[in-house]
Amino acid sequence: MQENHKYNIYMFIATIFFGMTYVLTKICLKYSTEFHIISFRFLIAFVVSLIFLQKKIFPVKRTEFLYSLLLGALLFLVFIAMTIGVKYTTATNASFLISLSVIFIPFFSWFFNKEKPKKRIFVVLIIALIGIILLTLDKNLEFHIGDILCLICATLFTFYVIMTEKIVKNNNPTALGVLQFGWVFLFSFLVQYPIESFVIPKNKFFWLSMVLLGIFCTAFGYIAQTIAQKNLSSTVVGFILSLEPVFSGIFGYFFLNEYLSFQQYIGAFLLLISVIYVSVKN
Repeated sequence: MQENHKYNIYMFIATIFFGMTYVLTKICLKYSTEFHIISFRFLIAFVVSLIFLQKKIFPVKRTEFLYSLLLGALLFLVFIAMTIGVKYTTATNASFLISLSVIFIPFFSWFFNKEKPKKRIFVVLIIALIGIILLTLDKNLEFHIGDILCLICATLFTFYVIMTEKIVKNNNPTALGVLQFGWVFLFSFLVQYPIESFVIPKNKFFWLSMVLLGIFCTAFGYIAQTIAQKNLSSTVVGFILSLEPVFSGIFGYFFLNEYLSFQQYIGAFLLLISVIYVSVKN
């Protein structure tokens, strides 16, 4: 098997698990609360990653420890918005809206790195906005809180990607990645006490979903993406990642009986085309 084909497969499998994230989160929300889910998910991801990647993590520099704290705090905010957003919208809507971070990145780079986006990006943004309206507006022309939170999640994730790009240049990306898992777990575990009573769910479907979330959708997914990005072009990686909403829609249909109206299909199609276009062009 050629090397590039192997990394394409890694990236493709990771994207399938990323698409599965929203459905598994939706299932977990039936049996537990938002901060519990984040805590358990990132505890599992941190422990598994630490076991398999410890040789690539240590020794940890002081700067890497501090930067991982910053990235962990940002990722914690991302997952608060994502997890609560999924609770109040469909898994399919959530995946399409959060994938918009691909389109937001050029505009954040314009602000932080003075890299002005090309004019065609503005056209794509307008098409994406039309897609958002068609996908999320109900018959009363109202946005739902879950859809708004997913858009906030996409914005926060865009900021997280820009910050990560700056930080990893002079630091160990593996150490940063694993340590930030630990910080997200710690933040969610500490925050949940004033808000939620600590309860360990006993439902087997919760733990099956949680193990898949922690090991495959988080630890394996992010590690596989990191390995693939070192060996594939950003165009190929971006294109494969843009398929995430498609997989989420498939899983949502079969496991949650989620259906889209004709209007929503058009909106989802416009969003998917926008994300693929920006991924390929960048």
